[in-house]
Amino acid sequence: MKKLLTAAAALLMVGALAGCDPDTGTSGAPASTVQATPSGPVATSAPGSAPGTTAAKSTPTLPNRDDVNVDARDFESQGHYYFQSPSKNIKCGIYVDNIHTVGCQLKNATVIPAGLSCANNPAHEVAAQVREGTAEFVCLNQGVYVGPPTDGSTAPGNHEGGGKVLEYGQTIGVRGVICESMQSGVRCSVDGHGFFIAADAQSLF
Repeated sequence: MKKLLTAAAALLMVGALAGCDPDTGTSGAPASTVQATPSGPVATSAPGSAPGTTAAKSTPTLPNRDDVNVDARDFESQGHYYFQSPSKNIKCGIYVDNIHTVGCQLKNATVIPAGLSCANNPAHEVAAQVREGTAEFVCLNQGVYVGPPTDGSTAPGNHEGGGKVLEYGQTIGVRGVICESMQSGVRCSVDGHGFFIAADAQSLF
């Protein structure tokens, strides 16, 4: 009888050990580990960085319709929408019935994106656009995104075109196109694709 009790006690001890985690001493199956997987840095060309370079940072939060704080109708001209920066160096156009969805061009640029032919022709202007869902740099020799003079004049002369000024801190929205005017430059996006443009920095996203 004593031998049977000793054997039973041994079996109970083995069973208890089998139900323990050897590392933690807790019973049951090993605890599952939940590992956070935050979005890592995204390599983007950042405003202010040298042309052709990228900076590892999180994708910036883009403005949306809730951020629009101007009436687009105030910027409408001839069926399209035009605006310019307070410095009048950046002129932009939003086309709702054209393959050019939105674009901005620089009157003067101190930095030119690598590989753009504007570097060889000072008369051409650096521009950025979203065309058919793709953001790209282009070199323009005419005012593709420049609106008519705001004084209504059509005669040649000193009537500079460009559309109404979009003041710093203002955001305009037209049919999914969102553009914001900042002291650092102008940023426009369409369905998450777009560009940042300024005299000393340009980038695509």
